[in-house]
Amino acid sequence: MGRPDLLNRTLGFAGSIAIALGGLTVGALPDKAEDPLVHWPVIRELRHFPLLAIAVSYVGIALLCGAWLRLRRTLDEHSPGDLVRTMLCWAGPLVLVPPMFSQDVYSYLAQGAMVHEGLDAYKLGPSALGGQFAAEVPAIWQNTPAPYGPLFLRAASAVVNVTGEHIMVGVLAFRLIALIGVALVVLCLPGIATRFGVPPQRALWFGALNPLLLLHLIAGMHNDAIMVGLMIAGIYAAVRQHPALGAVLISAAALIKAPAALALLTIVVLCPKAWLRIGAAAGASALGLQLASGLGTGWIGAMQTPTSVRNGLSFSTDLGLLLGALGWPEPMQIIRTLAAVAGCLLAGWALLRAPNPVAGLGLALSSIILLGPVVHPWYLLWAFVPLAAGLQRVPQAAVWGSVGLSLFLLPTGAPGYPQAVLAATVGTVAGLLYLRMRPPVATAPLAVAATS
Repeated sequence: MGRPDLLNRTLGFAGSIAIALGGLTVGALPDKAEDPLVHWPVIRELRHFPLLAIAVSYVGIALLCGAWLRLRRTLDEHSPGDLVRTMLCWAGPLVLVPPMFSQDVYSYLAQGAMVHEGLDAYKLGPSALGGQFAAEVPAIWQNTPAPYGPLFLRAASAVVNVTGEHIMVGVLAFRLIALIGVALVVLCLPGIATRFGVPPQRALWFGALNPLLLLHLIAGMHNDAIMVGLMIAGIYAAVRQHPALGAVLISAAALIKAPAALALLTIVVLCPKAWLRIGAAAGASALGLQLASGLGTGWIGAMQTPTSVRNGLSFSTDLGLLLGALGWPEPMQIIRTLAAVAGCLLAGWALLRAPNPVAGLGLALSSIILLGPVVHPWYLLWAFVPLAAGLQRVPQAAVWGSVGLSLFLLPTGAPGYPQAVLAATVGTVAGLLYLRMRPPVATAPLAVAATS
């Protein structure tokens, strides 16, 4: 690895350190439970200046995104192993911080505790549980049922069974689950990419080192990590001519979050002669896991739960709100339905017209997500990870969208307020100014060409 690449790795590591420092100070910290970091030197002092900590986090995000973009210029000079080592360097500080950019992990704990206590998490919200687990769940989710599949709720129940009432220990257990999902992505992407003639270095760069993945699947520890990891592992199994195993893995992913089921079409196209085995394995595993969970099928109806969030990223929801403000009678449901139909039609077109079935999966999921009723930044990773392995060229919109969405959420995981948005803006500008003052160092061949 040459000097420019070492500088990129160091730049990204410095960014992760700054993000982690902000996370230790103004991350999605527990509100009611004992915070073990409250008496730490430096952290204790920084907590008196939360706006400064937010600015520091955004300096770090700018540096991390800058390092990621600069790394793209030298991908051909790297081995996949180099990129994995770079990812470990960038991800390391984020493994050690409290939850960041989202408070969802506290909902996972509360829902796991509900299952553990015999309550129906598909009919009741955390408020029915009460106690310290429910106290950490944001108010918007207190009376809403769990939108996740039974496999995830059983895993959440197992976490609570092991960690008991120690909330921060439970949080770390969910980060471990997320890291398993990320590890599956890292292990499987190069093999899938090679199958379709995509350089594995580029697949790892866009699919694994993507700032969205580092910030939201590792620091944010969303259950999308294990869902995407199992889905990609299933596709890799099919690429290696193990379609039945692939079907089982994808079925497990779908019982965490349902959109992963679309990948079953991908492995049918990859292994068309094994369609009967794929169908039998998928059906048997899904039915077996569903029955073994003992949680029923209430999760299917509860998938509507996330639509109560309006964060400005959903085109259909924004259009519905605009038309409602202009006096149209109840336009939201109509617009969302039309957009969902359009998303499904575009997804079908993408599956038919894409250069290969993995790219088709990524494009289809992109259509469904972008025209869906609710869009969170980490949802795009459902599509970006398969796109990384299936497309010969990564669209610029996806690259810059990753950067823009990395800046979208505050480290607190709570809605923004004017002073926090100003602090985030100042931090981002400071990070960009530093990048401007430290332009990329030319690679060795370019340097030679410049002097000849």
